[in-house]
Amino acid sequence: MSDLFARAVRQSIAGTAVARDDPTVDRILDAAVSVLSRRGTTDATVDEVAQEAGVGRATVFRRFASKDAVFEAALTRVVARVIGAMVERFAVVRDPVEQVVEGFAICVALDADPVLARPRRQRADLLAALCEGDPSPVSLAFDAVAANLRRAHRAGAITVGDPDQQADVLVHLGLAYLLAPGLAVDLGDPDAVRAFARSTIAPVIGYRPGAAGRVVASDT
Repeated sequence: MSDLFARAVRQSIAGTAVARDDPTVDRILDAAVSVLSRRGTTDATVDEVAQEAGVGRATVFRRFASKDAVFEAALTRVVARVIGAMVERFAVVRDPVEQVVEGFAICVALDADPVLARPRRQRADLLAALCEGDPSPVSLAFDAVAANLRRAHRAGAITVGDPDQQADVLVHLGLAYLLAPGLAVDLGDPDAVRAFARSTIAPVIGYRPGAAGRVVASDT
């Protein structure tokens, strides 16, 4: 799982995944996502994928070289959807505070993703998958968040703190809430999640709720 997931994240971020205009491939990948959500990468089999897609095993292997290739492509589709949602929101939401809010909301929403969401007792496996690989999915996420914060610092939209340290905190907060239940906020309520992120997480980049300026210099 960790190697497949890391490769899927790298392909999605780099945009190197091959798009195929093939309805059969779409059915196979949809089936692979469904099988992965129920069985995980260890127990899932190509036979199950083929049966769910309504094709023969040979049809699957004519399009994918191996079991790993099938599930890597399926995971890439899932990760690309998440990254695409983030890119789409950030193209519209330019304020760094609201980007923090939307990024956190998208991360928390993964709790309901059929592949990434696992029973709480199994989420140690998800954490391992996110942290392993060179570079790991977590380090790739950090690089993306840090780069965005550096741009905001250079533009003067954020005037406090170190962008790398801020990115480190934001990534780890997102992970923590994905892996463990919220205690003071209903993570199933998108409005509550956004309000919580705005009041409690956005201060990481210098935002003061209720202040006239959205991102301000600290007194120190």
